[in-house]
Amino acid sequence: MKSKVYIMGILFALACVGCKKNLLDTTPPYGFSSAEIFESDESATMAVNGIYESAAQDAFNARYGFLQNITNAGPDGYSYGRPGPTSLSMGLATNRSSFFESIYEGLYKPIVYANAVIAGLKDNKNVTSELGSRLIGEAEFFRGLCYFYLWNLYGDVVLIDKPMPTSETFLPRTPVEEVQDSVIEDFTDAISRLPVSYSSTDLGRVTKGAAIAMLGKTYLYLQQWKEAEDQFALLLNTPYNYDLVSNFGDNFYWQTQNNKESVFELQYSMEPGMGSPFDDMYGNRSLSKGGEDFCEASTTALKVFTHQDGTPFNLTTIPRESDYSGSNADVNYGIDLMNWYDTTFQDADVRLRQSMILPADSFLGKTNIYYKVYWPYKNYLHATPPPLRTTWNTIGVIPIRKFLMLGDENILTDIDCATNYPMIRFADVLLMYAEATNEAEGPTQGVYDAVNRVRNRAKVVDLPTGLSQEDMRRDIRLERYKELMFEGVLYFDVKRWHLASTTDSIFGLNKDVIDFRFDTLYQKAFREDRDYLWPIPGQEIDLNPKMTQNPNWE
Repeated sequence: MKSKVYIMGILFALACVGCKKNLLDTTPPYGFSSAEIFESDESATMAVNGIYESAAQDAFNARYGFLQNITNAGPDGYSYGRPGPTSLSMGLATNRSSFFESIYEGLYKPIVYANAVIAGLKDNKNVTSELGSRLIGEAEFFRGLCYFYLWNLYGDVVLIDKPMPTSETFLPRTPVEEVQDSVIEDFTDAISRLPVSYSSTDLGRVTKGAAIAMLGKTYLYLQQWKEAEDQFALLLNTPYNYDLVSNFGDNFYWQTQNNKESVFELQYSMEPGMGSPFDDMYGNRSLSKGGEDFCEASTTALKVFTHQDGTPFNLTTIPRESDYSGSNADVNYGIDLMNWYDTTFQDADVRLRQSMILPADSFLGKTNIYYKVYWPYKNYLHATPPPLRTTWNTIGVIPIRKFLMLGDENILTDIDCATNYPMIRFADVLLMYAEATNEAEGPTQGVYDAVNRVRNRAKVVDLPTGLSQEDMRRDIRLERYKELMFEGVLYFDVKRWHLASTTDSIFGLNKDVIDFRFDTLYQKAFREDRDYLWPIPGQEIDLNPKMTQNPNWE
């Protein structure tokens, strides 16, 4: 068990999941009871802090877990040379693949802690009434959040809404409709309990706006368009003062996070064991501590982004290595390739280069110097600036730029990064509002205003007027791709749009993975009859005789 000193006692009191027990074992060990934990305002707050810690370190931050696999499985990223991550996107994973179990178990841990908090604070006279109600709201938010992802990944899952002894946790799966109702109930009640904002001392705690956004997102995923629109519309007006920051990249840099665009972020810090895994998962070898390239940027993005005037890039003019010959063929090809990238994307939507590091681009890395992406890498080992190094220097991977620390800022390790995970940004709210409204009413002026607000921040012209509902639907989806790459969103988007199993050139997941030379690396595969749901981990099936498996994952 990972725990930090300031919450260790609370986590031990609430912890439930042992490696040889049912993954849903919800019995507090050592004989502690909820009543003993929640004996004061301070202890109750510390208990809820344990939920935040578990969400940050168990549910959404496992090194081989949630965000890495969601990014690699989606249209925005991929992994190369790593058997575990590539097995999912290539359709080779089995119900015994470790990441299915780690994510499943990781998502249940905050639920267990939340159940203990809610039970312990109900009618508790030892905790101030107003604080107790707010803390219940925070716990309900996290329980709803985790069940939201469990339902979207696994479908029917075991629904546990209270602490119970181990003997009672071997339960059958709950129909997904009941899980969805429970999520709506949790977010709805949390909204009634949570404040609009906090003082600076409670920065990062769940707000009413975060619960509204997740309730709206739940309705959106259920295609209840009007209900989703109504929730998102609340966040566009007072008392909420969310807005877009002027610089897109400020949302992903540790010194400018928790800004006015932040609706909810999982908080991380530059303390041992308290950081996020971004430098490790998304980082390249030229980072201060050396990232490991678990995720690469998809070249599909080059078809999605545009010039700032809205026109597409001409990708047909890319130099091809097969056209070069002679003793200096690789050098001449590399020079032309870098020049092509430098000129072709010169006036691109600003989100392109703030999300990824293209050939000929630079990155501020270790020893506080800039590194440049050259091709071929081996010919520039002594160049100035030096070549940016990845794990795979013999193929043309595009490293991710989002979320990384710069220079020698990371004083700990590549595994501990101070960058927060912005789970809900106002830009996402605007695009979800536009989607819900377009589906409910068509392309109204409000839809245009929301989408153009996001585009204008990226220095891209407004959408053309007179779009049909279908055309607007496509444009909103493209905008989500450009805005939300690597944020753990697009994989769920293409599944809920039922485009994942198609050969759609942007959103389909059955297509070749190509590097920045446009050479094929391997092929992704997504089965219509199986992959819209992940398997219940085989280990859980072994432990729970009442558990059933999802179709075609036997």
